Amino acid sequence: MEENSYDSSNSTTQIQILGPVFKFGGTSLGSVERIEHVANLCLKLKPSAVVVSAMSGETNRLVAMANEISTKNDVPEYDMLVASGEQVSVSLLSLALRKRGIEPAPMLAPTAGILTDSQFSKASILKVKGDAIQAAIAKGHLPIIAGFQGVTEDGRLTSLGRGGSDTSAVAIAAGIGAKECIIYTDVDGVFTTDPRICPDARIIRSIHYEEMLEMASQGSKVLHIRSVQLAAKWGIRLVVRNSFSNDEGTEMSTKDTPIEGEVVSGVAATQNEAWIQAGATKNPQFHLASVFSELAEKKINVDIITQSYEDAGTKINFTVAENDAPLAIETLKTRFPQSPLSFRNDVAKISIVGVGMRTHAGVAARMFQVLAAQNIEILLVTTSEIKVGCLIPREKLKQAVQVLHKEFLSLRL
Repeated sequence: MEENSYDSSNSTTQIQILGPVFKFGGTSLGSVERIEHVANLCLKLKPSAVVVSAMSGETNRLVAMANEISTKNDVPEYDMLVASGEQVSVSLLSLALRKRGIEPAPMLAPTAGILTDSQFSKASILKVKGDAIQAAIAKGHLPIIAGFQGVTEDGRLTSLGRGGSDTSAVAIAAGIGAKECIIYTDVDGVFTTDPRICPDARIIRSIHYEEMLEMASQGSKVLHIRSVQLAAKWGIRLVVRNSFSNDEGTEMSTKDTPIEGEVVSGVAATQNEAWIQAGATKNPQFHLASVFSELAEKKINVDIITQSYEDAGTKINFTVAENDAPLAIETLKTRFPQSPLSFRNDVAKISIVGVGMRTHAGVAARMFQVLAAQNIEILLVTTSEIKVGCLIPREKLKQAVQVLHKEFLSLRL
């Protein structure tokens, strides 16, 4: 992560006590009617600044058009295309606010000063220059800022990857000195698991930053993982709320207390996994450091890793996001042409997460027993102090979520 440097401007607006930064996702802005609703929320709740995503479905539409021409997405023209959806949202919301007597200050990344590296399609924020945003606030205007996008030092547009508007919002809050960031979406908050898979899922009112980081990294789609990392690092109060209800939502917390005394706080799952098997080979250059250095240079995140030694040589197993698998395989074939490579994309990852696991033994054993009782094969395992994750056949994911939620999170009267 390079999102760790924010300007402390000499501007006198730094001494202002700023209200929260709001971020509205694509579903909150999915129609003119919904944009009018968001404008009313801004009029009522008076944020210091607003960050917006593209209207729901718009980024998918742009990506699909790009893929009809080329699947290459690590180039400037790709980011210039996919970052254009946010410009529409900025414009429409600004028009709706002006109609309500609020003076908007519409900004794209270059104006807002969101500087990134040049890793197109998955850029990292290097710095937020808050001067323009702070100047607008000092004039009594409401900055409406395009999320998901940044700009390089030489002026090229970049995009932060899917869900990157969450990261934009937290980075902007840090950059201007705001202490709170509220992420508005179409759900009431963070749930114990995906309610579309498990009807018994229930909302978590307060969740530890570490738990949220693990759940985001293990498949929970409510928050972009980098936004949680930034909020924890810079002391930003981060809240998830529903744009269309009055529910209080979920707040990130530093309190090391499991909800309702439970050992496990959530069950996270993701289907978009690929399992790559590299080796076996006796090539002395083929080892963990060399393999993962090559992948790191391509900004490919690796999750579960195992290494074994066989008569034929070293063998390495690891998982990556399914859409990163082609690049990972191409990279390793180029670097290690003699090493056999294979991959499976019929797999899924399921994890149990909870700070209570720090002080309770036997949690992993319970998880494995529950899965074994359902004849759900465990292909690979990864653990941390507050997480146990398993790679399983994708066809078993829904069943696994339901039985693990029942085991660890069903209400016990």
